[in-house]
Amino acid sequence: MDFPPGIGDKFKSIITGATYFVKKIKDRMVILEKDNKKSQLLTELSNLKLFYKKEEKAEETKPGYGPLNFEKRRYPRFSVDLPVKYTRKDLVLKQGRVINASEGGLLVNFPEQMEIGQHLRLKLFFPSGSELNMMEIMNEVVRMDVAVGKDWGDNRTGVKFVDISLEDQCTLKMFFSSLSFP
Repeated sequence: MDFPPGIGDKFKSIITGATYFVKKIKDRMVILEKDNKKSQLLTELSNLKLFYKKEEKAEETKPGYGPLNFEKRRYPRFSVDLPVKYTRKDLVLKQGRVINASEGGLLVNFPEQMEIGQHLRLKLFFPSGSELNMMEIMNEVVRMDVAVGKDWGDNRTGVKFVDISLEDQCTLKMFFSSLSFP
């Protein structure tokens, strides 16, 4: 793989098969835009070597008509790849990965199964310019998916924020606006 990648380079996820284009590179982070231009993903440059395969650029095609997607969520979701640390009742700090986020909650891959209604204290880490932000948020488990990657020990879990400061809400909004389309 040519490294570092350039803006517009095409990558295919070896896990999901989704195709992305490099939209922006800053420090060790890269924003990938899905080929349908409707979602973006933030990940570390090192993850490109591990989880994506570079593909040749395709010819530009005119947009066509496709299925409509009527999103019923209160907040828009952003595909991300961010580290998170969490504690349960046992107060042992463990790690997971956030795979999408919104102003109301997160979708997280945990190494263990959670229970609906369970409360977790999460430490969310995300970039802000050249710095790394961290915020602590109390969450409630609201959804469990069938284990997508049992071989990897991932348990896809939806959590909603139940205790987040106004300052942290503003910081998250600014982070999400940095991921939005220009």
